[in-house]
Amino acid sequence: MFFVSMIFFYFEISRPLKNILSISEKLKSGKDSDKFNNFEFKITDLKEILNKISEVRNNTTGNREVHQLINEIHLIAERILKELELAKVFKVNRNEFMGNVAHELRTPIFAIQLSLETLLDGAINDEKVNIDFLNRAFNQTKRLKELVEDLISIAKFETGLKMSKRYFGISNVISKTLEELEDIAETKKIQLKFDADPLNGIQVFGDEERLKQVLINLIDNAIKYTPEGGIINIGVDVHEKDVIVKVQDSGIGIPEKDLPRIFERFYRVDKTRSRDVGGSGLGLSIVKHILEAHSSRITVESIKNEGTKFEFNLKR
Repeated sequence: MFFVSMIFFYFEISRPLKNILSISEKLKSGKDSDKFNNFEFKITDLKEILNKISEVRNNTTGNREVHQLINEIHLIAERILKELELAKVFKVNRNEFMGNVAHELRTPIFAIQLSLETLLDGAINDEKVNIDFLNRAFNQTKRLKELVEDLISIAKFETGLKMSKRYFGISNVISKTLEELEDIAETKKIQLKFDADPLNGIQVFGDEERLKQVLINLIDNAIKYTPEGGIINIGVDVHEKDVIVKVQDSGIGIPEKDLPRIFERFYRVDKTRSRDVGGSGLGLSIVKHILEAHSSRITVESIKNEGTKFEFNLKR
């Protein structure tokens, strides 16, 4: 009985505990590794540790407490692995974002510098071109200002900007937005269609100014990508607990492969055309952040060369 007990103790308690101790030492020593910030190295290392934990667990069946301990360590290692994989994604996104910011800032700064250098080299005395170069520099400063303001907005939303929510008339906000954008639409002979009469007295709950910003971004985008003489329809479907707001244009449309990515920061379907029509490349990302803060979700449907429709819901 003594020898049987000793064998049992060794195989079911002592050896598994030694293996667990060895595994825990590996988990702990990883923090001091020179490669700790190398996510690929750590993820590979953790996957190997998880495989060893699984082997120990499969070879340990007799003692319930030891088996539970192994399961707990396995869960901890899995949690660390998921956190590392998430951190790796965040690092990639952050690096991509910083690269995009640098690129987007460099373009207007270079254009301003080029215009000013041309003026300083003598063009300022040439009445045929000096105003043209000043206008170019001025337009690029406006673009730079817009980009910086949008970056500040994104930063505020991602750090949890508080919304000032209350009930307000949805038709009133849409009408005000269309008034502000009417002149821009007229320059391209684009019709902005909206029937406010059926919405008389209909109120929604949210931050009026932020939701107006959503409408401005969506309608302004529609104007930019709708050819001259096109039509933009703004509609609202009223339901018992919410309303569905729709912005539909007759523009150039968005290729199907690009639809899942259009709300990413700085993502441009056609980079050359996007920069020609202006914009920071952050408009749709800001729209998504604002609507998420209202527990809403925006959807998009598009057919190339026929038009695009955005929809989102607001609580009543």
